[in-house]
Amino acid sequence: MKIDIKATAGQKALMRKDFAEVWKTPMLRNTLLALPAILMVVMPVMFLLVAYFAPMEQMNGMDEILALLPEKAQSLNERQMMFYTMTTMMAPMFFLMIPLMSSTVTASSSFVGEKERGTIETLLLTPMTVRQIFRAKVEMCVRLSLLVTGISLVLFAITALVGNVILEMPFWFDWSWVVLVVLLAPALTVFGVVFMVLVSGRSKSYMEAMQTSGYVVLPIILLFIGQFTGLFVLGAVVLLVVAAVVILLDAFLFRIASGLFTAEKLLKK
Repeated sequence: MKIDIKATAGQKALMRKDFAEVWKTPMLRNTLLALPAILMVVMPVMFLLVAYFAPMEQMNGMDEILALLPEKAQSLNERQMMFYTMTTMMAPMFFLMIPLMSSTVTASSSFVGEKERGTIETLLLTPMTVRQIFRAKVEMCVRLSLLVTGISLVLFAITALVGNVILEMPFWFDWSWVVLVVLLAPALTVFGVVFMVLVSGRSKSYMEAMQTSGYVVLPIILLFIGQFTGLFVLGAVVLLVVAAVVILLDAFLFRIASGLFTAEKLLKK
């Protein structure tokens, strides 16, 4: 996957324009702001409140949860166990949804929205080549999605740290989270963007494209359902394998998407 290291002035201008289009659209802006707030703050805080205040004698299924936890978590008390389950088994799923959803939302505006607004013809008349336009749009989507993902990580880190202090339990960040943050989240960001490029030709509006993007979240949900049912444990090694598969898939889909991004395809109604 060969990408120009230095963007031209035209590409930088296009990235700024696309960012402005996303930010001035209330639904897209609110989606990007709500994702980190709900998934990385509201949901963990709810679990923390339940773990801290709920009467443990009335909580059912604790033995089943304990059986799913790794050996290092067996020494935790019931309240700590509930919050540990959130930080190690549920929060990773929430976290991975953010780069995937934010990248598809951003790309739907950048690629499909260009056609919907009727500005694609003007864009093609600029001195930039179609390949430069494609790379500028992909880079903007990836950058914005990674920014949202980074903010989400900071918000969750603060929330989880507060929970660790209150419940007097070990620090939440481990090798699984390292793989999630360093490899899998960026890989899913690129996947979300190229996926939207591939479906953009069949979508008449960015709303329609966003609805289609909902399907890309299903594999993540199924992956973590498998963990909760005890089929497998999503440790650092398994996540590393998943990240490698997604990276290879990104390289393959990027080449296809780049080849399909032509003036003829873009002008097709």
